[in-house]
Amino acid sequence: MTGAHVREGRRGVARRLGWGIADQAVSSVGNFLLGVFVARLLGATGLGALGLAFLAYSVVLNCSRALSTDALMVRFSVSVDTDRRQAVAAASGVAVLVGIAGGLVCVLLGLVLRLVTPGSEPGAAFVALGIVLPGLTLQDSWRSAFFAAGQGVKTFVNDSLWTILLLTVLFFGRNLNFGITAALLTFGGTAAIAGVYGIRQAGVLPRPAGAIGWLRSHSDLGLRFLVENVVLGAGGQIRTLIVAASGGLAAAGAIRGAEMLIGPVAALLMGVGQVAVPEAARALSRGPQALWKLCAALSGGLSTIAVSWGVVILVVFPLGIGELVLGSVWPDARALVLGVVISAAAGCLYVGPSAGLRALGRADKTMQSQIVATSMFVVLAAVGGVFWEAQGVVWGSAVASVLGIGVWWSRLVTARREHVATAPEGAAQEGAAQEGAAQEGTAAWETSA
Repeated sequence: MTGAHVREGRRGVARRLGWGIADQAVSSVGNFLLGVFVARLLGATGLGALGLAFLAYSVVLNCSRALSTDALMVRFSVSVDTDRRQAVAAASGVAVLVGIAGGLVCVLLGLVLRLVTPGSEPGAAFVALGIVLPGLTLQDSWRSAFFAAGQGVKTFVNDSLWTILLLTVLFFGRNLNFGITAALLTFGGTAAIAGVYGIRQAGVLPRPAGAIGWLRSHSDLGLRFLVENVVLGAGGQIRTLIVAASGGLAAAGAIRGAEMLIGPVAALLMGVGQVAVPEAARALSRGPQALWKLCAALSGGLSTIAVSWGVVILVVFPLGIGELVLGSVWPDARALVLGVVISAAAGCLYVGPSAGLRALGRADKTMQSQIVATSMFVVLAAVGGVFWEAQGVVWGSAVASVLGIGVWWSRLVTARREHVATAPEGAAQEGAAQEGAAQEGTAAWETSA
């Protein structure tokens, strides 16, 4: 490969990563301003209810991705366009069905909460979220579809449309009696509109009828990814419940506020993360060394940016910016910022090994890593919460995040060693297995549809 080809390849990777970052930045602007809107109008209690709803949303989203689009990115990022389009139709159909199932659970949970505690803001939040979840999972499925095809610009356009619609409704409704229900209906309703537009962008209609074939064909990845993603989402939810039990919704709101301040890093992390798996799959096609370099570059670069932004928050925000952004939530959130920054910087170091393991098809090791890391996260957060309430939860989480670095990277080292030891025969078998799985999957969902 010539130097020109290498440079062009690097520019291509940088361009695709750039679209991922730009897309997540746009998406996070909407999430951030929604949080600011709730914080300023409804206070810490409303922000805490929003945080609970967002945790449920993340759990459903993680289930949807595990069963639909995670396998799409692993196995179809280097496929021909025809196979990928068929895969997208089936995967997006699975995403819609997961959204419907998750929405029903959220509505039932919300109704129970409202019966137990009339006027409950968390109850209202869960009911509203349940109504709009199918639109949210559909819209999210287009992200993975476009990134797998190397068309990040389409994801950017779709999320920009969603954000513009969301901000427009919030702007014109700012003087109305907007409660948590209206805020979440606006959030999900505008996502549904963007999801419908995604159908036009992709030129593919979601096919729920192909869901069974898709799930059967990719069960070796989907089931493990499901366990991994559910454990991840459940860990965050358990931590929030610990905070709510030890310090109340106000404490949960304070943590949510501190995490909102680290939002730009979270946006960058998620932006790179959603492109990292397709890029890792492409890097692996060039060899294990290229995969290793990509993983190290992703983790190191993200962690450096996280630390730098953390310094900005700690030095600049106390001068008035923090209060301007969070209002009355700022004093409580300020005391939690350092721990949140450490957690974010450590979490950035997970991106490389997670993407690398998925590109290697080692869903077994990503599942193991997530279970171990999340178990530490929950246990240390719980212990900290018992002795130090919100502060203890944040610092327990930070310690667990740092310990998790070794968990993820040690498994990538092992998986890479095993991959190299079996190459070139193992690499050829793996490529044949992935191609065979893709062809088998195509036949299965075509038959079921």
